[in-house]
Amino acid sequence: MSSTVQAAVMTAPGKMEIREFLRPAIGDDDILLKIERTGICGSDKHMYAGHMPLQFPIIPGHELVGVIEELGSRAHDEMAIVGGPLAVGDRVTTTPSSQACGKCWYCLHQPQRPTLCANRYVHGFVSSDVAPTPRGGFSEVMHLGPRSWVFKIPNGLSSEHAVLTEPAAVATRAVERAFGPGLPHIGEGLGMDKSVLVLGAGPIGQLVVAALAHVGVDCIIATDLSASRLEMAKNMGAHHTLDAGAALEDRLEAAKALTDGVGPDIVIETAGVPIVFKESLDYVRRGGIVVEVGHFTDPGGVDIHPNVVCFKDLDIRGMWAYPAIQFKTALSFLKNTTAPLDDFITHRVSLAQTEEGIDVTGSEGSMKVVVEP
Repeated sequence: MSSTVQAAVMTAPGKMEIREFLRPAIGDDDILLKIERTGICGSDKHMYAGHMPLQFPIIPGHELVGVIEELGSRAHDEMAIVGGPLAVGDRVTTTPSSQACGKCWYCLHQPQRPTLCANRYVHGFVSSDVAPTPRGGFSEVMHLGPRSWVFKIPNGLSSEHAVLTEPAAVATRAVERAFGPGLPHIGEGLGMDKSVLVLGAGPIGQLVVAALAHVGVDCIIATDLSASRLEMAKNMGAHHTLDAGAALEDRLEAAKALTDGVGPDIVIETAGVPIVFKESLDYVRRGGIVVEVGHFTDPGGVDIHPNVVCFKDLDIRGMWAYPAIQFKTALSFLKNTTAPLDDFITHRVSLAQTEEGIDVTGSEGSMKVVVEP
């Protein structure tokens, strides 16, 4: 076994290089993963573009599947493990963030929202100058320390599909945000007979469409500028598509025509473009729900008329990632969905090609790009 490992390091926004690191020595509380594959997330592209205030250099990558190479004797006691006891050779995935600290203001006052914890660390976003390292998925191995979440990949789910666990967690939580505090029997919240418009048919939007189809939503509409992405959305379960390049008035009328003349019950915004959030308020029917998923970084603002929120009596629900246990939901969804996930992964690159993979992410003809060390 080599004493060194390679990783793709983002030394600064717009700059990446392959570096060698000493193979990390794990303690009794730790796990060392051999990385099988890591998906490139939109946030990795935002990081590369300099849209995130982070301490460089960084080994990015948080959508990963790995095999346990070394297992500390106390790892079971110091980590949150879902899916049964661990052993060397097990396939696992891990949430980007650690367990909530249980001590900060948010943990004490809003324990039901662990993503608000002020003291979490996040794999793929921490400086590689700070030991232990590597702690990002664009690497041959990855160190997991105490407070990590570890999920065993269920039998029957390939690693090719399991690499989608993290984006599937985002998508399934977006759908679940439309449920609570849903009261479907009196017409509120997501239900099987409802209409949902998904704005943006990128990777998250596609998985939102698939998750909506998975739970049996009656009318799923997807909109995007790309004809190829709209075609994929149909394959993922959308019943109707709208060309986002058409005039807004025409799109609003088309959406109403598909939804009893009033507009969709729920709009889920995944595009991450400020004007699209404004349009979500225009699309949704009175008394409806808007779930905002797309703005993990800040691309700027847009003119909003608050009167629209009041006049329509809207619920607007933001979403900051997901509770870690959402990975259990995501793995179940990936194992059982009938969506064509093989078509969803459009590009595979080597570790040395990580920068090329980031460049192609989000381009026409690409969906999910995966790094295979």
